[in-house]
Amino acid sequence: MNKVLVILGPTATGKTDVALFLAKKYNGELVACDSRQVYRSLDIGTGKMPGQDLRFKRYDSRWEINRVKIWMYDVADPKKQYTVKDYIDQATAVVEDILNRGKLPIIVGGTGLYLKGLLYGFPNLNIPVDENLRGELEKLSKEKLQEKLIALSPTRFEKLTDSDKKNSRRLLRSIELILMNPYSTTVHSSQLTAHSWDILKIGLTAPRDILKKRIFLRLVSRIDQGMIKEAEELFKNGLTLQRMKELGLEYGMLAKFISKEITKDQLIDQLSVKIFQYAKRQITWFKKEQGVLWFDITKRGWEPKVEKKVASWYYAGI
Repeated sequence: MNKVLVILGPTATGKTDVALFLAKKYNGELVACDSRQVYRSLDIGTGKMPGQDLRFKRYDSRWEINRVKIWMYDVADPKKQYTVKDYIDQATAVVEDILNRGKLPIIVGGTGLYLKGLLYGFPNLNIPVDENLRGELEKLSKEKLQEKLIALSPTRFEKLTDSDKKNSRRLLRSIELILMNPYSTTVHSSQLTAHSWDILKIGLTAPRDILKKRIFLRLVSRIDQGMIKEAEELFKNGLTLQRMKELGLEYGMLAKFISKEITKDQLIDQLSVKIFQYAKRQITWFKKEQGVLWFDITKRGWEPKVEKKVASWYYAGI
């Protein structure tokens, strides 16, 4: 079989729990699709750590939770930048290996850009980096990069999300693509079918007020698990506060806490707001994803409906 199951949706909807359950039933292995779970030692803050009722083991190339293998955790050094292309290359090889062993790959996560690239590819990932050009651009401030991109292509700048417009790395790459390949026509990645996989996409969602409460409770739970101590150990072992801020969300706010810019109460309050804002951006992104079967986790009986849908797809043609 060439079947690939995808569990997607905003943070705090229980995607990994659902994926683990389905993996047990359908001989599956998980492939994490999260832009920060790829980094070693970023465990509690990124939600890798399971609840206390689940058994887990950590190996060099994978984790196992309740004897289910999870790939694409701990594949990168947090001190170094890990790119979308790095993820696509590694995750594609993992999915193909799982398929070759006769098992079901279950891609699970909330990083929409990584998921889109993994399923469909991107037209400009193979454009090489001009080291001289990058060196010059890296000297520019975020504001200067914004000005340069607007001067080169106001249309491309306007197409960036609000988050990307404030992200120096994304601005820099957009400028590189224009300067290195000025005559290329835009190719929509949704038209690029990179694989012959038979894909089923299950989306998990919840009303925003419920999602907000779940995010807050999960954040408190992670702090109880030792999220602050984890960040302090990372800092002690050489991960700079600036790099933590680049990693964003939990680690960005933890960097502020470590540097005594905010108190613990402020950390919880401000971080819960930021994570909820991130969840809303995820919802906006995934609404554009085609072919997703959505399930509201607050509706009674949603789990059996998911299981029934997966079963009919999984056994079709057998």
